[in-house]
Amino acid sequence: MSAPKQRFVYIDLLRGWAGLVMIEVHVVNAFLSTVYRDAAWFRVLNFINGLVAPAFLFVAGYSFVIVAQRKWDDYLAMNDVFRKQLQRIAQIWLVGYALHVPFFSLRRLVAADGNEWLPFWKVDVLHCIAVSLLILLLCVMIVRTRKRFFVATSVLAAAAIGLSPFFWGMDLDGVLPLQVLHYFSAARGAQFPLFPWAGFVFCGAVAGFGAIVWRSKEQESAFFRNVLIGGVAMIVLCLVGTSLPFDIYPPHNFWRASPLFFGIRLGIVMALLATLWYWEQTAKSRKSIVSVAGSESLVVYAFHLLAIYGLFFDHKSLSYMIGRTCDIPAVIGMTAALIALMVVLAYLWNTLKNRNIRWARYIQYSLLVAALSSFIFNPL
Repeated sequence: MSAPKQRFVYIDLLRGWAGLVMIEVHVVNAFLSTVYRDAAWFRVLNFINGLVAPAFLFVAGYSFVIVAQRKWDDYLAMNDVFRKQLQRIAQIWLVGYALHVPFFSLRRLVAADGNEWLPFWKVDVLHCIAVSLLILLLCVMIVRTRKRFFVATSVLAAAAIGLSPFFWGMDLDGVLPLQVLHYFSAARGAQFPLFPWAGFVFCGAVAGFGAIVWRSKEQESAFFRNVLIGGVAMIVLCLVGTSLPFDIYPPHNFWRASPLFFGIRLGIVMALLATLWYWEQTAKSRKSIVSVAGSESLVVYAFHLLAIYGLFFDHKSLSYMIGRTCDIPAVIGMTAALIALMVVLAYLWNTLKNRNIRWARYIQYSLLVAALSSFIFNPL
């Protein structure tokens, strides 16, 4: 039987801060006027915004291992606990695809041609998380022991990072079906192919394993000190590497596929993780608005995207109707309003789940039935 569930506040904080910044990212991308996008401050903002996905992916792998430590025997036994984990992964995957449905109408979707289906198959961050977690779960089943799992995830991380310059722009048309090739290459417009993005998940799994081992030795503080130092060292070394006059890789997109740029972002995420752990210890931080948003990150992710891109206004979204026409104060206001709305939603949903899980399930299934009914019977 699994041990009682325990929440690690620093993990929820990292996920929560990433989720709140993610809302700003999508508001800026959807509504900020193009006249601001060549400014120096926007390039800085763009770099900061680019840390959201790495943080989400890293913490997904980290959390998986923390949970797997308690449920290892259940996973190997393939009992109800294993099936629930499989269902959670499937839920993330399905939400990812559901958010890419080009038309909220079964009749129109069936009549759509191949070009209209293209957005549905593009791999987003939820697809990447789901497949990466499924790979980690399969690793548990195959290698069986924790030590071999650590070795396997380290190899997976090295492969996802080191091979990304080759896979990123690879033309796989005719080699793999369209539904599959997006997971391996960005040549057809996928935003989060497994190379290199799954590397963040696998690196998170490696770090999570280390946290468990050092905690068992009552040396958790030393572990996070090493994570912080290692993160900073990785940033410095990768920055130095970018100035070298040679490259062992063929020409590739530095900002998307370079192992060096990957290392810079990974180092920052590692430093953030350690910093938030220290914050939890020194400030005695417990449940907060940010940590609640982090614990309900899937809800925040799905609903804020629906608010921006949902086709609720005569089959048009707010992003289509408003477009990139807003000035900075307007974007700040929209970001603040949407963050406040998502925080309230996360808090209410988290409170309901904790107080009455049965009613939470009723609401969840009722919303699902209503959405499916609307999708099936909507003629447009």
